[in-house]
Amino acid sequence: MEKDVFTKDVDEETHIEATKHPDVPPLRYNVGEHPPFLLSLILALQNVMLSFGMNLLVSVTIADLACAERNDPIRAKLFCTSVFVVGLTTVVQSALGIRLPILQGVSGAFMAPLLSMKTAGIWDCDVTDKELSEDIFVTNQTMFQNGSMMTRQEMVYFRVTQLQGSLMVSGILTEVFLGGTGLLGYLVSLVGPITVCVTITAIGLSMYPIPVYFCSTYLPVAICGALTMMICIMYLSHISIAIHTMHCDRKKNTDILKSNTQAKLPFFEIFPIFITVVVMWAVCGILTLTGVLPDDPSEPAYRARTDTRGDLITLSPWFFFPYPGQFGQPRFNTAVFVGFISSYFASNIESIGDYMIISRATGTYPPPRHAINRGILTEGIMGVVAGALGAGHATTSYTDNVVIIKLTQVASRSVMVLAGIICMLFGVVGKFGAVMASLPDPVIGGVTVITFGLLVAIGLSSLQRINLSSTRNLAVLGSSLYIGLITCEWVKINADAIDTGYPALDQVIRLILGTQMFVAGLTSIVLDNTVKGSLKDRGMDDMGSFKPGSGSDVDHYKSVYDVPIISKLQRNIRILRHVPFLQPYRPS
Repeated sequence: MEKDVFTKDVDEETHIEATKHPDVPPLRYNVGEHPPFLLSLILALQNVMLSFGMNLLVSVTIADLACAERNDPIRAKLFCTSVFVVGLTTVVQSALGIRLPILQGVSGAFMAPLLSMKTAGIWDCDVTDKELSEDIFVTNQTMFQNGSMMTRQEMVYFRVTQLQGSLMVSGILTEVFLGGTGLLGYLVSLVGPITVCVTITAIGLSMYPIPVYFCSTYLPVAICGALTMMICIMYLSHISIAIHTMHCDRKKNTDILKSNTQAKLPFFEIFPIFITVVVMWAVCGILTLTGVLPDDPSEPAYRARTDTRGDLITLSPWFFFPYPGQFGQPRFNTAVFVGFISSYFASNIESIGDYMIISRATGTYPPPRHAINRGILTEGIMGVVAGALGAGHATTSYTDNVVIIKLTQVASRSVMVLAGIICMLFGVVGKFGAVMASLPDPVIGGVTVITFGLLVAIGLSSLQRINLSSTRNLAVLGSSLYIGLITCEWVKINADAIDTGYPALDQVIRLILGTQMFVAGLTSIVLDNTVKGSLKDRGMDDMGSFKPGSGSDVDHYKSVYDVPIISKLQRNIRILRHVPFLQPYRPS
């Protein structure tokens, strides 16, 4: 009887907390409940499709920066490895990390330093064999063992392994250290909405060379792709398609599946990337068959054809299992390492904001300090795993699945775990990766125009909590963004002006100053915490979620953020009571 009363009180308090936010929908299944398998499978597939766009974009970009040939099998391997890592991280994060139904995906922050290396001339594909050997010597003197020439294929693998080693070391020194020691729970109080806005906006703005490069191959297809995605998001978002869904009859407390024919899905709003890719891929296929696109590889428009990477699909195996060292022994590059350090810090800021958004969408309390520490620690550990497997990037949390949670009213953690398992299965199908890696370049260009534009908009949306009438806030915001932009452009124009006499140090300085995200984010942190201003004006007046015990006080026995079994172990193993990424010990 007492247990029933306690459970009823918990439900009432949880309901009161959820109703504080009008955007929280009534949930059919909360975080800890398990929907029927068929419903879970459908919802999991929707989340998986949301992540494919960025997986493809980043893997293609890494392959291009490493100077891989168009039919190089490493392109399919990079994509499959990326999908596998995303799935693995989603499973671990949802089950043991932050323990919210949150999708892990490729972080765009890790593309910024790579682009800086490209624009600063540190990595260049147009090099002679002699320059190639010198480049390898300069960028990694500690690993250079002889003066023998290396082929371009070896250079590709050499650069990918440099990404691997640098990603692993930077992940250990940032997210693993900050999350494991609990320092992040304290340092996060320095990050306000202005810093979140500046960092994410700078990431989006610094990505403009990518759509420029891909769109330049065949502008008509790129423009049509951008318009298609724009129409789906802006003009067709109100159109919903009636679908049949299956759910349990919760009112009758039975597991019998019932059909709901009234459910409507805003298909165009949820799957704009998928629709655009399918439509424009078909258009490129038609243009290829009709002979509109040239068959001369020297022509830029040749990359818009659908048959340019046929050998890649043929040579790729049906099944591909990512394993540590598949591209060679991990190597270390100081410039890449420093760039990834800034990427991890930007990813931290992005993830913490996502944790808050997901907790609100699922009707749970804001994540406490121990949950935030564990979530970032998990991202760091999985970043090290991603480096070992050769993904070339780490992962971060995605807020895209908030849309699906609101539409389906299902916030189950088990659905997200299933989505991660499905991603892992897709990652081991080599032919699938080869097909996705053969996407025509202008199609990618059209998608990235809108995708990166939305990334900038997401950053700007963080400003809704601050006082935009404050001159202080406007000055911090504008100065931070502009200093990052100006510094980055100066490095591009005056790269040779940085000459300390040590080539390795020159590369590090160029990469730091050439990474707009890092310069702008660091500037905003310094200004926002040194220029006098009230917490309310700064949008930081609601910081209760960072208190050690908050988020776990509602239900002492079934907290959303508590790791299973740990509470029992804390009774006998006292040292576990003081681990900063585990829930506080509560004696029964």
